[in-house]
Amino acid sequence: MYFPKKTISIIATAMLGSMPLTCAMLASGMTTSAAAQSAPNYTIPESEEATAQARIRAINQQTRAVTLVDASGRTFSVTAGPVVRLNLLKVGDRVDVKFYRSVAFAVAPPRVSNGVPVNDDATKQLLVQPVQAPGGVSLRMIRISGTIVGVDMASHRLELVNPSGGGVFAVDVTDPARISAMSALKIGDTVTAIISEALAISIEPARRRWF
Repeated sequence: MYFPKKTISIIATAMLGSMPLTCAMLASGMTTSAAAQSAPNYTIPESEEATAQARIRAINQQTRAVTLVDASGRTFSVTAGPVVRLNLLKVGDRVDVKFYRSVAFAVAPPRVSNGVPVNDDATKQLLVQPVQAPGGVSLRMIRISGTIVGVDMASHRLELVNPSGGGVFAVDVTDPARISAMSALKIGDTVTAIISEALAISIEPARRRWF
């Protein structure tokens, strides 16, 4: 079991270096509606497309959330896109999945550049911002908390797990201006992440039985 050593916030921000502007607006007390009008849209890069072979563990028809287990035993969840026919899938199926990963657009310490802490109001403002996946599909931002069990600087990926138990949750960091901040994170740190959902653009029966 990993024990948290410190708390650091991972805050999703717009790409291409817009983090200072966004944080400045939030810290200045700007209203949610004004901040939403001024903030650019959040976009998942096309480079975050991935494929996997997995077994379906659970399907939520209402939220379209699909929980999957890959060959290594890692559990991960995706939101089925509009073209995925959930009615043709069932728990236990082995499937080939094409999806866009969960993305954290920036990594930041608890305090922004002007020294003002990012408060819960700022977090709520970030959560209501629009997220666009390639193809124009709109996604939600979600908030997760967990203990870091892996930091991969080469792929700009963090792996988190709930301290009370659960599967490993992988998050990619894509904002070039903030990737370097990952070097301050280490295994055992407790973090809060505001990220995009992982979007499945296809879930189809596996072409071969592989596990």
